[in-house]
Amino acid sequence: MVNYKILKLNIPLKRPFITSIRSSNSLKGIFYEVLLSDGSVGYGESSENIKLTGESRLQMKRFSKEFLDGHLNVPVEKSISDLKNYPKNIAARYGLETALIDAMARHRSEEINELLNLNLSKRKMENDTTISILGEQETISETKRVLKKGYRHIKYKINGDKSEIDRILMLQDYIPNGVSIRIDPNQSWDCKNAMDFSKELEKSNLNIEFIEQPVKVSQVQLMKRLSISCGIPIIADESVFNLEDAKSVIDKGYGNAINIKLIKCGGPLEAIEIANYADKKGISCLFGCTTEANIAMTMASYLSAGLKNVNYIDLDGLDYISDSPFAGGINDSHGVITIPSQNNGLGITLREDKSNEYITDWL
Repeated sequence: MVNYKILKLNIPLKRPFITSIRSSNSLKGIFYEVLLSDGSVGYGESSENIKLTGESRLQMKRFSKEFLDGHLNVPVEKSISDLKNYPKNIAARYGLETALIDAMARHRSEEINELLNLNLSKRKMENDTTISILGEQETISETKRVLKKGYRHIKYKINGDKSEIDRILMLQDYIPNGVSIRIDPNQSWDCKNAMDFSKELEKSNLNIEFIEQPVKVSQVQLMKRLSISCGIPIIADESVFNLEDAKSVIDKGYGNAINIKLIKCGGPLEAIEIANYADKKGISCLFGCTTEANIAMTMASYLSAGLKNVNYIDLDGLDYISDSPFAGGINDSHGVITIPSQNNGLGITLREDKSNEYITDWL
């Protein structure tokens, strides 16, 4: 690597993204551009999600600058390897690792799956879309909207109030049998609610694929109890950041499946290790995201398609952003992600008409 850029990424959302943990109206992140000696360029993207990672965008920038300054004129392979020596700074690392991997793939004229030794047996995947915590009428309107667009999987963010379960159960009158839903309380259920709500959902006529991280990370025995007693699969999300977390959750039964996110594990290489360990143990994976754009969504899609035990994907970042400074990469069309064939890494380019609007310097 001979040069780099670290710039601000700011994209307004089409509508607020509201969970039991946070509310957001914009994508705030960092855009990375790394340049190799042969002119190959790699792009990376890191989203700021302080509630999840504890890292502000300024902290992410400081770490990234220090790392990249120390790796000028260092072979890209060694730079990627050295990133593994920093167990913290996961939000910064996943964008950095993506940029370096993208640059190396472009240098070799390879597709991402080739570089990462992934068997890309499919290039089309069914995706979901997420509906935030809303009032009843807004929930109905949003549900009708996404059904009309053709989505077959819908994820609902909810909190720990009894009224929230009633809000979901009323959807029995609106959601056809062929459409599945996913429930994400984001750790908001207490012990009683977890047992009561899961039973109510199980008895409903809704086709519920899974419940994601219903209780706090610290309530591991309750997660285990739910995983055994509930007829709906329980997915561990905030409980699993890295490979060690995954081993603990899987080996001790603190969930029926696990959610992998690039922002949680620090990059594609750790994500592959987590999925491979889960596969050895016969555990399915969900590949998820936070509020992100084309670069992160494309990398996550390659991993989802190339890792055989990723049975669910929740890669709806492009559904929420109002526009993008990027072109290329995946095509996400109303619940179907398509990965085009290419030999230039992630296949992402900058849009001349939009890059200056959404990608800016640190002034």
